[in-house]
Amino acid sequence: MSNVIKSEAYINENIVLFVKRVYEEYHEADRIMPVFQWMHFYAYDTIMKLTVSNDFGLMKGEADRKAMFKGVDSAQTYRAMVACMPWVHNLLKNTPVTQVFQKRMGSFPARARELIQNRRAKGAEQINDGREDLLSQILATRDKHPGTVDERVMHGYATTPLLAGADTVTIGLTSVVYFVAKHPRVLAKLREELDASGLPMPPTWAAVQGLTYLDAVIRESFRCHPIGAMLSRRAVPYDGPGLKLENGARLPPGTAVAISGYTTHFNKDIYGDDVYDFRPERWLKGSEESAADYTDRMRKMNKADLTWGHGDRACMGKNIARCEMYKLVATFYSYFDVRPVDPARSWTIKETVLAKQEGVDVKIKLRDGASIQQLQKNIESPQAAASTGGLPSGRTISMVY
Repeated sequence: MSNVIKSEAYINENIVLFVKRVYEEYHEADRIMPVFQWMHFYAYDTIMKLTVSNDFGLMKGEADRKAMFKGVDSAQTYRAMVACMPWVHNLLKNTPVTQVFQKRMGSFPARARELIQNRRAKGAEQINDGREDLLSQILATRDKHPGTVDERVMHGYATTPLLAGADTVTIGLTSVVYFVAKHPRVLAKLREELDASGLPMPPTWAAVQGLTYLDAVIRESFRCHPIGAMLSRRAVPYDGPGLKLENGARLPPGTAVAISGYTTHFNKDIYGDDVYDFRPERWLKGSEESAADYTDRMRKMNKADLTWGHGDRACMGKNIARCEMYKLVATFYSYFDVRPVDPARSWTIKETVLAKQEGVDVKIKLRDGASIQQLQKNIESPQAAASTGGLPSGRTISMVY
């Protein structure tokens, strides 16, 4: 959790940049906002900034966006195939086919390497007013354990967040916007909670964790659209009696077992008969529900929730990812009125390693009383956050860094 606190200033800067850029591109220009694309820009820029204190320039329009992502989807298609059939990769790895896939990766790998190398040249010192990025921590760890953290390990530490973190955040944020746009009742309740909260802008991680309906909306979005399209296999422990299933069958030690998030997330015995409905209230305590019953129900729901995995294989970066998401969702809906272009239109899902969405388009309008200029001032000067400017309804805000 301490890494989340260290990262908040970077995340705040990118949230303000996101709000400013979508305001310029889609509010002022009265254009349709492609949600997945912009959540993609935000997620990749933010994870890169957390890693090396610099970003790709996607939100600013400084990067060649098309070239950056030219081959990312192609690479994921290939990885999905060889993860299911490893023998295919062994067959192709020394052939021209793999070279074709590498060329189709576009400029993303080269740009990522460039930013990492530029940051490494500065060493392990803290930069940007004493802030500490991920690479600073990696370099410090290498200095303490030179025999363990070699060049290969360092490269893996630095690039893993880029490969594992950005698309997860993108898909989660796109799901939230899609489901909230489809359910005006949910939008109204979410804005009611945000408006009444006195939430700091940009919101602190401590503040957004206290917003129960925001949490319910995001968790329900993940439930209704599991991120992963591939099955994550686990082996039945070799030193045990095997795995006994509910029907009485027993799987012997060493058996590969996998389960889909779609199976557990839509289990009526756990989530209720309305599992196919988007209903954030299922994550909240019912008015007629006892505290003990609610605790027991949440225990079962949490156990069935595969969003971040479980046990030793749980996502190590989930707190950072949740921080990026919760803070942005709160700010986005505090500042903008977000409406679907076509309420009847359903999204399209493209599944490879992950389940990515297409066709989520909205129109945004700055809410009355919201000020982009004040939002920018809030991160330039913590003292500016003590004013009432920049928020709908003139709410008083506070800022903690």
